[in-house]
Amino acid sequence: MAIVTKVVAAVQGLLGAWAEDVAKESAVIQRRRKFSASTLARTFVFGFLDKPDASDEDLAQMAARCGVEVTPQAVEQRFSTRMVAFLEGLFRRAIGCVVHSQATLAPLLERFTDVFLLDSSTITLPPELAERFPGCGGSHGAGTAAVKFQVQWSLRSGALSAIAIEPGRDCDYKTSLQQAALPPGSLRIADLGYFDTEVFQRFSRQCVFWLSRLQFGTKLFSLAGTPLRLLEWLAIQGPIVDEPVLLGTDRKVPCRILAWRVPDEVANRRRQKLIAAARSKDGRTPSAERLAWCDWMILVTNVPVEKLSPREAVVLYRARWQIELLFKRWKSQGRVAELSGSTVERQMVRLWSRLLAVLVQHWLVLVSVWGDARHSLSKASEAIRRFATQLATSLSSVAELTAAIETLIRATRVTARQNKRKRPSTFELLNDVSLLEYRLT
Repeated sequence: MAIVTKVVAAVQGLLGAWAEDVAKESAVIQRRRKFSASTLARTFVFGFLDKPDASDEDLAQMAARCGVEVTPQAVEQRFSTRMVAFLEGLFRRAIGCVVHSQATLAPLLERFTDVFLLDSSTITLPPELAERFPGCGGSHGAGTAAVKFQVQWSLRSGALSAIAIEPGRDCDYKTSLQQAALPPGSLRIADLGYFDTEVFQRFSRQCVFWLSRLQFGTKLFSLAGTPLRLLEWLAIQGPIVDEPVLLGTDRKVPCRILAWRVPDEVANRRRQKLIAAARSKDGRTPSAERLAWCDWMILVTNVPVEKLSPREAVVLYRARWQIELLFKRWKSQGRVAELSGSTVERQMVRLWSRLLAVLVQHWLVLVSVWGDARHSLSKASEAIRRFATQLATSLSSVAELTAAIETLIRATRVTARQNKRKRPSTFELLNDVSLLEYRLT
């Protein structure tokens, strides 16, 4: 399998030549005694892949499996400023390696050259790092120091096609990934945090498709340029609206609006959440118009009707939740957001080690179960952790590492099957939109 060869090369590069290069830049190896850059990287990456809360004793045991006999005290001394720089530099190098699967999740996705999900996840950092990674000063849970990871994920191939590391206080819509070029014919799906008519206009000119919810307050116009009183216009159009419009007062971007009434229980939950959020923020009550928006699901897109039906658009936009689940696996399984450790250096070594571990874990998910709706990505991620030692001890040989990954693939495909579900999964819906239980009414 070509992807096995790709993953073998990526893992060996990360924990071999790339580690050696970054070690020189960070000066993490002062005098070669026991650890080399490669064995140091293996110890921490596979140590935290095996146990996200690994102790110094656990790491010393992993070092021994990698051929380095050190005491837990010697491991403790590695939690230094240079080690932080080494692991951060290694992570920045690793995210430039794009590993993708040849298996496609669904024929629906093959209508586009690629389908990208864009979202971010923020991790609170020690306050000592506020100058480099300023947070939001305590608002939104970000604290005085925080780092934000902007992630662009290919839903078609599973590749983490781009990861940007930014200060926690930076707004999503200003991320550098908003300006990143995408392949013509590809589709980008993002939430309201990235809503920007200038970006939509640029994508349309570059023959890139986009799909988004409509941001409240954004003006819409008919093709003749007449302003639309949106809620009144939607009520007149009928239960399901699929019409061409112009988006935004200044740019008037040509697009489609897709809208339908949501069930009463959904609308009521939205209103309750909206009222609670407004009261906690500034004590005000949302306007009547804003509350009335809760009755509708409203999407805008430049994908032509012959390429995407309203029901297919619903399924695709719902698939955006998969990137939230990716972040959940990073935080719940990989513990990347836990600030554990008695010093800033210990906390940051653990952060970058855990991020490297979940990145390697993601590569192995792609090679093992990606493209098969019968498998749970969460279960696969957990199963992969049990192979950390085998991977660490086979890293020096291409043949041995290939064999270890092939064994991992067989075991993961057996243990990571989905439990029987009452409702179809996202991947099942992508393959058969008729399974969508959410009625467009």
